[in-house]
Amino acid sequence: MKTQKSYDRVCALVLQYAQTTPDLPMAPTLSLRRDLAIDSLSLVSLTLRIGDDVGVDLIEAGVDLGNLDTVGDLVALFQTLQTGGHHGEPTAARG
Repeated sequence: MKTQKSYDRVCALVLQYAQTTPDLPMAPTLSLRRDLAIDSLSLVSLTLRIGDDVGVDLIEAGVDLGNLDTVGDLVALFQTLQTGGHHGEPTAARG
């Protein structure tokens, strides 16, 4: 259930940045750049929104945006951040 909620949240965010309208439900294999026409600046904004959603500063966490190619990659990032898989300190914990 938590996985589906993560997937739904990421898809909702992706739709805000996509320059093309994908078929729904969105396949995890959709390319962010080729299929959804998300440019590099939009990808940065999108990943920062994901970080904000889970309370993690992605810059401090050292997330490598170059590894994000598909919707599934973003879902995996979201889930990893939710479980504390990156070393960044949650933004709510900073003073």
